[in-house]
Amino acid sequence: MKRIFHFILFAAAVIYGLAGLYLEMDRELVPARNGETVEVAIAEGQSALDAAEAFERAGAVTNARELVKWMKHDGMDKRLLPGAYLVKAGRPAEVAAQLAASKPVSPSATIIPGATFEDIAASLPGGGAETLSAALTRDANFPEGARALLPDNEHERITLLAPETYAVSSGDKYADSLVSRASKKWWEQHKDALSDDVTSADIASLGILASIVQKEALMDSDRPLIAGVMRNRLRRDMPLQVDATVVHAWKLRGVKKNSLSYNDLKIESPFNTYLRKGLPPANIGVPGKESWDAALSPADTDMLFYFARDDGFHIFTRTYREHLASQEKESEKKR
Repeated sequence: MKRIFHFILFAAAVIYGLAGLYLEMDRELVPARNGETVEVAIAEGQSALDAAEAFERAGAVTNARELVKWMKHDGMDKRLLPGAYLVKAGRPAEVAAQLAASKPVSPSATIIPGATFEDIAASLPGGGAETLSAALTRDANFPEGARALLPDNEHERITLLAPETYAVSSGDKYADSLVSRASKKWWEQHKDALSDDVTSADIASLGILASIVQKEALMDSDRPLIAGVMRNRLRRDMPLQVDATVVHAWKLRGVKKNSLSYNDLKIESPFNTYLRKGLPPANIGVPGKESWDAALSPADTDMLFYFARDDGFHIFTRTYREHLASQEKESEKKR
């Protein structure tokens, strides 16, 4: 009888201990913001774990991996759409159930390679250059490691936004969240390629160069060579003679140019790199990753000239005589 009694006491103790452990574990799964509405943005292409970690950082849950488990249970690990979600903070199972029954509350935003400041401003809800300027001016919208390198002019900071589609916050936080997410992506892509002594002035110049490479090249394989030609011309104090900067000069006057005539090259503008030496005073659009890679690591080449073929690739030459001869050969092929 004593044995039975002791067994009952032992079983009760075990059950009590397990119950206490369960309650303790359950308490650990209850976030500090339990019951509060939390907005979480999920970007295009994020994995279930990436998404769950975003919910944990926002305070919606305390354990990202536990949320992934429940997302898989509800089939949301493969069905989560990009966008901003409004959920009540709670246990992972509760948050996963909310996700299964909800859709993003705001659309995603896209930055297109080559987009200008004005293009991005016009894409904001209702449009707004002032809103975009304010978001770009706020250093806190950029990764901490990048803040000491930010160009002073907020318009130059658009080169530090990686082109992509992003989930963004709604309302007056739209521009801030877009700048924050796009600059974080840029920093992740390029921080390891930056030298230890790089300055904000260097970043501004590199951004301008990368923006030129973006507009000049159609094929990614040509971008490092074009950057190499630009570097060689700058070192020799030669005018860059870049058509894309002249097209931009005309765009600033409200004139769209798909091709340039000889007279078009005479436009008086600081962006006319046929008439003015050195880099133009500002970028001509947002560079893509490959253009930034090219600006940071130009091809080691002695080429000084290039022109585009009809197939989009470029022919590079060392001398102006070779340049003219190559153009003549291409013209003969068309006859």
